[in-house]
Order: sequence, then C-alpha cells, then structure tokens
Amino acid sequence: MVQHLWNEEEAKKVDSGLGELVYRSNLIGTDRAVCNWGGGNTSMKTTEVDFRGEQVDVMWVKGSGSDLATMGAANFTALRLDDILPLINREEMRDEEMVSYLSHCMIDHAHPRASIETLLHAFLPFKHVDHTHPDAIISLCCADNGRELAEELFGDRFVWVPYIRPGFTLSKMIAEAVVANPNAELVLMEKHGLVVWGETAKESYDRTISVINEAEQFIAKKRGEKEVFGGEKSKALSKQTRESLLAKVMPTIRGAVSYEGKQMILTYDDSAATLEFVNSEDADTLSQIGAACPDHLVHTKRVPLFVEWTPGENDSEGLAEAIRKGVSAYQKEYIAYFERNHNDGDEMFEPSPRVLLIPGIGMVNTGKSLANAKVSGALYTRAISVMRGTTALGSFVSLNESESYEIEYWPLELYKLSLAPKEAEFSRKVALVTGGAGGIGSETCRQFASLGAHVVLADLNLEVQRK
Repeated sequence: MVQHLWNEEEAKKVDSGLGELVYRSNLIGTDRAVCNWGGGNTSMKTTEVDFRGEQVDVMWVKGSGSDLATMGAANFTALRLDDILPLINREEMRDEEMVSYLSHCMIDHAHPRASIETLLHAFLPFKHVDHTHPDAIISLCCADNGRELAEELFGDRFVWVPYIRPGFTLSKMIAEAVVANPNAELVLMEKHGLVVWGETAKESYDRTISVINEAEQFIAKKRGEKEVFGGEKSKALSKQTRESLLAKVMPTIRGAVSYEGKQMILTYDDSAATLEFVNSEDADTLSQIGAACPDHLVHTKRVPLFVEWTPGENDSEGLAEAIRKGVSAYQKEYIAYFERNHNDGDEMFEPSPRVLLIPGIGMVNTGKSLANAKVSGALYTRAISVMRGTTALGSFVSLNESESYEIEYWPLELYKLSLAPKEAEFSRKVALVTGGAGGIGSETCRQFASLGAHVVLADLNLEVQRK
C-alpha cells in the first residue's frame, strides 16, 4: 500500500495558489511507486495578473524536464486558458504546431516549456489535475484483460482510453470521454498511467492515493496463492559470491557496452525484488515483451539484456563470455531495430543495453554518468513491480516495436534530454587518484570532478600503518 503523506499542518504553511501545487507535486513524486523519476505531470487553474495588470484565467502546469519530487515554483509554467481552450474544437494538431502554439499562450516567456501533456490538463474542466504512473495502475493497464478487470474494480467510475502517444489527439479523447461519463472519477490510460482530479489540491491528491490503493488491494486478492513470475528457476548466489563474481566481470561489462569510444558508468542492484525476478522461471520471456511504461523507454530502452547463464560460484569466465556474446547480439538487434523504424534525421543512441539482468546475481545498469545509470536502475525496478502485478491479473502486454520507437525517438521526449548539461571533457571516465587525501591529491580530485570525471580516491591510513 502506498502511504498517504498529506500533512495538514505543513499544507497550511505553503502559499495559496502555486504553493499548493508545488506541495502536492512534491508529495506525489516522493514515492516512486506513485510516479516515476522525471515522469507524470500536475496542474492547477487559477487567476493571475498579466503584464497589462489585468486578471486572466491561467493554468499552471509542470514544465518539461522537471521531476515532481524535487521541483519548485520556478519549474512550473503558466498559460492563458482563453487561448488554449478553443483548441478543443480542432480535429487534429501536429506536435510541432502544438508546441509553437502553447509558447504563445505563456504569460511569462521566462517560464520553462510546458509539459508534453499540457492539453490533457487544460481540456479537463477541473481546477486540479494529476497524471501519474503508479505501479499498481500500470499493472492493470498493461494486462491483456485490463479493461474488463477495471470494470470489475471501478464499475462506471472510470474512463478507459486505448494507447496512443501523448499529444493533442489523446488529450481531446480523454476530455470528451470524461464529459460523456458524469460518474467518472479517474482515467486509465492503456499501457501508460492514471489521471485524476479535484476541486482542491488535497482532493486531487487524496484521489490519487486512494485509487492506487484500491488497485493494490485488488491485485493482492487476485494473486492469491499464485507463484510470482512462475516460481524460482535459479538460486541467488550468496552475497559474497555475487560480489566476487561481479568484481571479476564488471570490467568485461564496461568494455562490452562501450560503443565507438563512448564508455559507460555501471551500477549494481541485488535487492530482494530484483533477485526474485532475475531468478524466476518467466524472467527471460517477460523481460523481452517491452517497456512497462512509455516514460521508461528513453532511459531503459525497449528491452533489457537477459544474460543467458546458469549461475555457478566459480564460473567468472563463463559469465564473462555470456556477457560478451549477449551484448554483441543486443547491439546488432538494436541497430536493426533502428534501421527498421528510423525517420530522416534520426540519430541512433548507443545500441548497448541500459539494463543487464543476470540470473543468480541481479541487475547491472549502464549510463553516461552515475546519475543516468541510477535512473535506468530505478525505472527498471518499477518495471519489475509492474510485471509482478500484471502477471497476477493476466498476461503482460506492452507497446509494439513501432510504438516503442515513436516514444524513444520522439522529438518532444528528446527535448527533455537536451535540457541536461552537455557532456564534459572527462564525462564517462573514471579517475583513480592515489594520495587523494593530501593537498595536491584532493585538488587533483576536484579538478577531475569539475571536468565531469567520476573520481575514486585512494590513500594510506596512517593509524593502520603505525599499527
């Protein structure tokens, strides 16, 4: 069950208006089982004074590229509703046209670009709207029988929308479906997520949490005594053995996933949930179906690499060979995937896996920086949670190949990545500095870090040496 974090005393301390939206957004983003890193969006409709000194109806919405857990007032954008709402009468609108149009609706051009899903919020006639990607809800939305299960759980309180990429068409579809169902309290977006609303910030937040917990209870009831992921296939190696093997093969992994001189930073996860998945009967097939949520794709790619290896305590050479073969095959398939789907002007990302699943050991994640590798790992743990829930309900389904490519190489998603700082001279590099605790050594570390390197400090412990 996700926790209800609203604190009335804390809520009273925030400024009314935008302050309420910031508070609510931070609460929603705090729990990653409610909202993915960097994903989801929130909004609030209110009245502001424009540059002419006149009151105008506006909507504050999350700015593109922000994270709900940490964003502040400066990460929201305010847009004139009188300019936006007439768009509902259009039949269609291209992404590029939508972005350009919304830029003219901003009351302050110093604000960030509005969220991809701005029109979804604007077209819904509610003061507060929240769109999230909760594990339990996506479990339902990624089940092959999800709509029928939703009817069993929510009755006529929900609107179901089939999967299409976010934008004008989806926003209009949702708004029209909500208006057509006066009993609607929530929207379930197939293979995507949840939308709720309220007349106050707390009402919207309360509904987000209560709907998620309804879904969690429903999944637990449906699971019953059913084995998770088909039961255990491999035993997890002891922690000492896992770490010993990893110490031997991590250089192999880092070398294999480097592509055309672009190296990667690696992280490792052997949490109980991860080990349960990688050691299960169904992990090799489930992991190859596709992403659990469109928001994962840019950071995890469509599928991970499942390393074909039978765990053995002293088999570091066998594991290293399985990794080399697996990464090579993955890269070839990713290049073929890009060739099958690319559009003129698309530039291929590194074709190496962002997620490696290793039976007996756990998950290794790759990224151009430690932060990026951690994001890949965090998002794939959410995917594991989603698949855990979905397989209690039915069969896991995902975006097809072309739908996945449309998200992974979607210009509006790539714009968010473009907001990150450019890679520095020593980005993707690891610098080992001996004598790092001394004056020269510590300054050397600071210089390397300022140039983007990941720095490891080594030095002698004089107290130990004296003994």
